[in-house]
Amino acid sequence: MLTVAELRDLVKQEFGEHLERATPATVRDFLDRLQVEMHEQSGEGPPYAIDGEEKARSYEEIVADFFSRVLDYGPEKAIVLLWLLAFEQHFSIVEEDYVQRSLTLFEEGEVE
Repeated sequence: MLTVAELRDLVKQEFGEHLERATPATVRDFLDRLQVEMHEQSGEGPPYAIDGEEKARSYEEIVADFFSRVLDYGPEKAIVLLWLLAFEQHFSIVEEDYVQRSLTLFEEGEVE
């Protein structure tokens, strides 16, 4: 599992000392690559195995399950996973804000 120090080094290498190169797109790419790498290192088998009899779960159930499991992890693993989730959520909100701003700009520029 990735340590806090390793995560810090990876993030600063990827985005700069103060995350100045972090954008929704670069963060998404980084997190996708990191997630695959972390899963491969975990040895937990295929990343997505859905049993035909398993019922679909809502996003809220999946997130609640994640937070419940994180409470049982050691502090180092919990910090890394929670930081990554917060990082992802923040840049998802930033991306949504960019989209809304773009739509507003284009709507204001339309001539009828």
